[in-house]
Amino acid sequence: MKELMSLNDAQLKKTLSKMHPYDIAEQMKKSSSDAQMRLIKLMSLNKTVEVFLELPTEVSRNYFSLLTENQKKRFLQEFEMDDLKFFITSFEEDYQFYLTGLLSNTKQATLKALMSYDEETIASIMSTDFITINKNSNIKEATAHVINNSKDSDFIDDVFVVDENNVLIGSINLKDLISARANDSLNDITYSINSYLKLDDSINQGFKKFKNYAKNVLPVLNDEMQIIGIITADDVLNVMVLEHEEDIEKMTGVGDYDESSNAFVRAYQRLPWLLISVLLNLVIAVLLSVFEKTLIEVVALIMFQPMILGMAGNIGTQSIAVTILKLNQDELEEKKAEKKHILKEIGIGFLNSIAVGIAGFLLSYGILKSINIGNHSPLLLALTIGTSLTGGMFVSALAGVFIPIILEKLNVDPAIASGPIISTLNDLFALLIYFGIATLIFIL
Repeated sequence: MKELMSLNDAQLKKTLSKMHPYDIAEQMKKSSSDAQMRLIKLMSLNKTVEVFLELPTEVSRNYFSLLTENQKKRFLQEFEMDDLKFFITSFEEDYQFYLTGLLSNTKQATLKALMSYDEETIASIMSTDFITINKNSNIKEATAHVINNSKDSDFIDDVFVVDENNVLIGSINLKDLISARANDSLNDITYSINSYLKLDDSINQGFKKFKNYAKNVLPVLNDEMQIIGIITADDVLNVMVLEHEEDIEKMTGVGDYDESSNAFVRAYQRLPWLLISVLLNLVIAVLLSVFEKTLIEVVALIMFQPMILGMAGNIGTQSIAVTILKLNQDELEEKKAEKKHILKEIGIGFLNSIAVGIAGFLLSYGILKSINIGNHSPLLLALTIGTSLTGGMFVSALAGVFIPIILEKLNVDPAIASGPIISTLNDLFALLIYFGIATLIFIL
């Protein structure tokens, strides 16, 4: 950054024009407010917007607040519609009305339409910055239309061909249009579109289509097959990455992760989950006091407790991970698919629990026969361990399947099912089964 700031304004302006927006944003994150303002003033408006989208929220908002109202109008005008929606909706509702009022009537109407779509649908992240040409145009007319009507924010790699009612016919690659001869037919370079998205498709459905068809852009159509917007692969990928990061944060109980936050802020975000886990572990301790006599009488049980807890946690984590993945990919929306998944996971959990239970019985019996711990029968102790492994693992597998599905039906994010709280509940189930079986065998 020091090297950049040592340049005079003319040199710095030329250097910035050649730098990638991401690299400029990375430099700005490390610089002072004065340095940030100097960089912003020396960039073109279009470049500033591109950098702006890469900046932390506090930096971008600070810059935006320094602009005059006229500058804000020009600045907002440079945004692509999907980025504009994201930016405006990041503010408080009152300020959203103010920012929306700075837009042209056309952009206000488009933004209102985008904000009306459900956040889970592909339409909520689509862009309306694209180019269409009429199917009856010739090559010269089509080329002139693209040149005269495209804006910097428009996606023009693919130009969409429509009829008089805006019904999608196909698409033309910009390279093909440029290289076409004047006497060529537009129909000769028009490709039919076999893959497209509908307004009510989910973001996950959009992700699958991009993965399956390896497209850079897909049109979004309404029920009349009219093109309403477009989705680029980057749009979907960015959303999927954000959702993945959010799910990981919830699963690990770290709260809203912000790399720029200091250690105290991030510790404060994680603390509530840890405190809740402490309380649940205290509940476990109180409940296990019921088995005090069993623990005193059968000391060998303590030696195998970590194995009981570990295996129950492992199988529960596997079931939860698979179930949440299928829920996020919208694979359990139909009753038939949901039932099939539940039965399959129950079957897998049962077979694995039986197999590990038998292995645990044999291994623990061999260990208990070789080392003498207490006066109790090694066979009965091994039977307790093997049965508890089977029971604890099977219950944890069931919890891993049903808890995310139940939370989903209650409109609660199922990702929290993999957090520290559910892990602690799995420990509770496993210990109750373990010491409960031991009490039945050795005490009652």
